Amino acid sequence: MQRGSEGPLEVDLSELSGRSYRCIENCALCCLCQPELLPDEEARFRADPRLAEGVTDRHISSEVKGAALKLRGAHGSCWFLAGRRCRIYGDRPHFCRAFPVSVFVGWRVQLNANLSCRGIGLPGERLEDVGKGLLEEYGDSRLRDELKAAGRVFSDFVKNCREAWVAQSFSSLRDAGRALGDELMDGIGLSRVLTYAETGRTAQNSPARDIVKKVRRTEPEADIEERALIDGTELFDLHDLSLLPIYLDENLTWRIFRLVGRKIVGYELAEDGGTKETSSTDPDEVELLPMGAGAKEAMKEYLGTVNSRDCFLGHAAYLCDSENYDYNLAQVYLGALANNALDLWWRASFLAHLKGKDSLGRPEVREGIVFFDMDLLDLPTIGAFI
Repeated sequence: MQRGSEGPLEVDLSELSGRSYRCIENCALCCLCQPELLPDEEARFRADPRLAEGVTDRHISSEVKGAALKLRGAHGSCWFLAGRRCRIYGDRPHFCRAFPVSVFVGWRVQLNANLSCRGIGLPGERLEDVGKGLLEEYGDSRLRDELKAAGRVFSDFVKNCREAWVAQSFSSLRDAGRALGDELMDGIGLSRVLTYAETGRTAQNSPARDIVKKVRRTEPEADIEERALIDGTELFDLHDLSLLPIYLDENLTWRIFRLVGRKIVGYELAEDGGTKETSSTDPDEVELLPMGAGAKEAMKEYLGTVNSRDCFLGHAAYLCDSENYDYNLAQVYLGALANNALDLWWRASFLAHLKGKDSLGRPEVREGIVFFDMDLLDLPTIGAFI
């Protein structure tokens, strides 16, 4: 909690607590993200010829409006990156300086760690200190203004849920997600959750224990192997290379994967947007690999983090709204959590398959998280990253 003239400001730093961070030389993963320019930054960049050359009004995400930094070759690295070093490091925009920490504003302020960053966990700065520094930059007044705007959105969402008789308390959703942690790592359990999400009947404002009972009594009809294959293939079925997921491997090589015909083709990505083919995989040969004890432990820890993120709850709210409140919020939330668990399981299995492995341990799940978390934090949500 921070205190100001209007009383306490609720701030959640728990995801950063106990984590350290060090920027890795020649990584530059963050330089593959296209940062927006805040209004004052846009004015500063456009006024300086050296900086203006890297400004564009076209963002790779059609939902983002306003100025941003160009990508080299339209889908390579940031315009200002050369030899994996930033040419304007002292002038880099806010979102570059904040990485790997994100500040999300919903009904409170919550800070998240981008777990695709390989520097997290290395000896270095305390992420909690980095986060507190970001909050000081914003200042109490700005944070309160952002909270008021986001709070209205969440209040409207809750009102719409109640009127449609699909509302659940946020705490009941998270308690149910926590109670179903083991099911989310098991094929039959995942099938139950996904089937419940599509066919369940849940009363408004059900306690978590009733939601969990309904899930566990659901007949598991969803074919998770088929869903994983379809969703995993669609993940790479994009013509715009700038929209493909980025995987930074253990050697700090930037990798992208694209569906070409019936194959998932892997490429090494260069700063200028150039690509070099490195692999070709038949997606039918990629199975959800069995998880050992270490893999399950790592998966459960990560899904616990996802379950605690306000931006993920905001994503479930976004889905509920886009589906016109036809499904109970518990079904939407747990369905989204299960789909993300399945996506992570498939990505970890895909990367392990490329290395000729036939099972998953903690290191393989960790690689899946590196491949996955940046995309998860980029999902549409109500509320806002600032």
